[in-house]
Amino acid sequence: MARPLQITDDTILDALAARPEVTSTDLAETLGIGQSTAAKRLAALEAGGSVRRTPGGREAGRRAPDRWSAVATPEVAAADLIGGEPGGGELRPAAGEETPEPPAAAGRLGRGELGSLVRDYLAARPGESFGPAALGKALDRSQGAISNSLATMAARGEVVLVGDKPRRYRIAEPL
Repeated sequence: MARPLQITDDTILDALAARPEVTSTDLAETLGIGQSTAAKRLAALEAGGSVRRTPGGREAGRRAPDRWSAVATPEVAAADLIGGEPGGGELRPAAGEETPEPPAAAGRLGRGELGSLVRDYLAARPGESFGPAALGKALDRSQGAISNSLATMAARGEVVLVGDKPRRYRIAEPL
């Protein structure tokens, strides 16, 4: 593949406006750039608030690719309302309007949020014990990440290791 000339942010945004809800792989093929380059550029545009990522979630036990869309600016929103370009008459939220949030289970968690999910799940079931695999399945999260979180929580005394093989944990009794 011939190396493309400089792909600007505007070129990427125009491609997203023409074809919303596209994966980074599809965008890379459309623009003639590498998939990793497209993913990095999309992440940078997301940080700047120009594009929106919709987590792909899980399909048949596998992670589905994230989908990307351009975020409407006031000029774009006005063009959409009057049926002009670039959205082709499709209404999109203008800047400042709320867009629906993806389900919590589908997105990436912030620092400490996995521990909170695990703690809340165990606290809702005080007499039961669970292993990392069962918690991972119940919370739709990585078994390894949950295992690490449980080890940290056990060291702090928030959960109790009740079985070593297989490892099983329950919420700690309040003092």
